[in-house]
Amino acid sequence: MFQFLFDWLARADSPERADAIFVLAGHKSRKVYAIQLLEQGIAPRLLLSVGRFEIRRFPELGLPPTIDLLRMAQSIPPPQRHFFVLFENQQFTVHRIPVRALGTLSEIDALADWLLAHPEISSLLVVSSGSHLRRLRMCCRRLLRRNVKCWFVATPMEGGSTASNRNAIVLECFKIACYQVLLPFWELVRPWRRRIHFSIDSN
Repeated sequence: MFQFLFDWLARADSPERADAIFVLAGHKSRKVYAIQLLEQGIAPRLLLSVGRFEIRRFPELGLPPTIDLLRMAQSIPPPQRHFFVLFENQQFTVHRIPVRALGTLSEIDALADWLLAHPEISSLLVVSSGSHLRRLRMCCRRLLRRNVKCWFVATPMEGGSTASNRNAIVLECFKIACYQVLLPFWELVRPWRRRIHFSIDSN
């Protein structure tokens, strides 16, 4: 039963050449695997979603040259510390993203804004845990530009439907049910929320 649920959740694509790799915040293994794909030449740029508890450990990823995210975050209240870090041509660009109640949905919403600001990106590898992929597909299908081709790639270092992961599998199924209800409303209010956000930023 749990193996069936895990396989249903973890419908993964094979890595394909793309314009960029995007990695969800969370397990370090996601970013380690994405860096391996970058080094293999799968994509020329890597966009990392970095949550508050990952900031201190960011230098451990070994990307040259590293940046001091902790220093950059010091003036920001801890609950609001979340960044997109773009690594391209051996250089970093850091962009703070809004923190809302639903982490994954907020990250994909911020990714949608980032893609609007980068119209040259037409294909994307989205990297996360296997059990996370079905929910990511739902979010990306609703929120991202229609002309962006996405492949959803599972981190190989994270386990499947072992006994220790059964609660996580059940929780993920519950989250998917919630997202099916919330996503249509989120999609409707997104244009209004973006207008408010950019209006505040311009003051």
